[in-house]
Amino acid sequence: MINWIKSKSISLLTIVFISLVSGLLVFSVLLKEKGNYKVIASDGIGYYSYLPNTFNNYSLDNQTPDNRFFNEVNGKGVNKYYSGTAVSMFPFFVLGHGMANLRGEKNEGFALSYQVVISFAGWCYLLGGLLFFRGVLKLFGFSEAIISASILILFFGTNLMVYALWQPSMSHVYSFFWVSGFLFFIKKYSIKNNKSTLYWAALFLGMVVLIRPLNGIIIFAIPFILESKANFNSTLRSIFFKKRLLVSVLIVFAILSIQSVFWYLQCGKLWVWSYGNEGFEFANPHWIEFLFSFRKGALIYSPILFLSIAGAIVLVRKNRFQTISGILFSIGLIYLLSSWWNWYYGPSFGQRPLVEFYAFSGILIAYFINFLNSKWAQISVGILVIGLVSLNLIQTYQFQKGIISSWDMNWEKYQYTFLRTDSDFENNLGGNNDIMLYNADIKTVYSKEFDFEYREKPNSGSKYERLDKIEIGYRDYSNREFNFDHQIITNEEFISSRGIYIQVEMDVLDKEITNINEALFVVDITDSNGQNYHYYTFPIRSIPAQEIEQWKTEYYNIEIPELRNSGDRIKVYVWNKEKESFWIDNVKLKVLAID
Repeated sequence: MINWIKSKSISLLTIVFISLVSGLLVFSVLLKEKGNYKVIASDGIGYYSYLPNTFNNYSLDNQTPDNRFFNEVNGKGVNKYYSGTAVSMFPFFVLGHGMANLRGEKNEGFALSYQVVISFAGWCYLLGGLLFFRGVLKLFGFSEAIISASILILFFGTNLMVYALWQPSMSHVYSFFWVSGFLFFIKKYSIKNNKSTLYWAALFLGMVVLIRPLNGIIIFAIPFILESKANFNSTLRSIFFKKRLLVSVLIVFAILSIQSVFWYLQCGKLWVWSYGNEGFEFANPHWIEFLFSFRKGALIYSPILFLSIAGAIVLVRKNRFQTISGILFSIGLIYLLSSWWNWYYGPSFGQRPLVEFYAFSGILIAYFINFLNSKWAQISVGILVIGLVSLNLIQTYQFQKGIISSWDMNWEKYQYTFLRTDSDFENNLGGNNDIMLYNADIKTVYSKEFDFEYREKPNSGSKYERLDKIEIGYRDYSNREFNFDHQIITNEEFISSRGIYIQVEMDVLDKEITNINEALFVVDITDSNGQNYHYYTFPIRSIPAQEIEQWKTEYYNIEIPELRNSGDRIKVYVWNKEKESFWIDNVKLKVLAID
């Protein structure tokens, strides 16, 4: 029995182990949150909204444009996300619909029953993706031990765990399943030459593209998957000369037509660019930041991926064709993903668009592990793997607890939070650094500086005079809740189609070291009647005070939604609600209108 387990099913047992661990993790959160359990959130709301708007609310043709999930096309609100994720979720949505009816919940699509089944969907697609990944490695001829190690590394060493278990309404775990399945079927077809296998590959490819068209780049990984030029050529010949291409293309287009149907139902058009004012900056890819930045670098937050680079290096000696094709695919993939205007992809953990391609990365990792022939090399790499996996698990915990920022990390913040897990570090980072919108037409509509050593001369407009006696050339917040605020009354120049962008520079001097970071920078927008419609805050310091009696400059970039009317008021101020002891000086404020 033991020998059978070792030789035949250890990789299956590994997936069973992962299923139990992941199931317990999800279940523990469900029990803790009870009725407040929510996984349909952030971008996941947009991916998921196809389902309730089709089957619950019947509102596909009556969606309100909000410039977040729905953009305006033909005067109608069109879901900016593609429908493949919702199609993948559909069987689970039906289950949730039945559960909601039995429990007497509101049938709007976001009740607890729906949250639970979407969580279950992420778990199922995770396991399905891992099974396909296992199948791919078996077709490559790797041993059970190497397959098991690669599966464990992929799950525990990357951000796949986050998007499968805690953010399953996002598209990534579903893409991971469909991409892994496509690689499995295309590899199997090259071996078996069975047309039904090819048609399964076409079906999976169609779903890959329906979830996110850019993911269709996976077809360029086919030469790597087929390993040799001869096998690649013979596989292409079998597709073309046996007239299987037409059926495969029809399968892909039949699946893609689902999106056209949704577009037509939403706005009367068969094709639209649903992402509105978003796009690619192909002339300015951020590949260094994409891979190495402390904000979202793939190799910083999933460092185990360095092993896939090592796998490509060791593969050079074994198979040059496969190495070159794999490197070219990787370069093209990183170029495309890092060319998206928001290269860090908003609030997230690590580089989430890479999750779908982890089966490809896992093959390279398997090649590297297979290369380790000596006992000492295996022990050394094993220790390294344990360290990198541990770092990923710690950073995953930090992400879940708000110890690291989901969107605005930098080197200073990374240093401060490195390996920190205690509750004192939760939600303790500050600052704000929104990226400028894509292809923005920018106009400066307001600018003002405050050095607190000058004052305006009465009735002199913008001219200033130096105070005769300077007792305090800064604003002292010691034991004070409010000491600086400024109000801007807007005019027609502030009204823009895409909102405004506030840039702030401010010097801060701390009078005591503290582990709290509660002093807030506030942006408060009201209409001419005094009715508030936008309120945003963040801690003024990037990290809690670590040094005293030293000036430090903080920089903020704040994206604000479109103002409603000329005459609305923008108020900015510092709110020292815990009455911490610090000074501020040299506040520079600039407002940009964005079209």
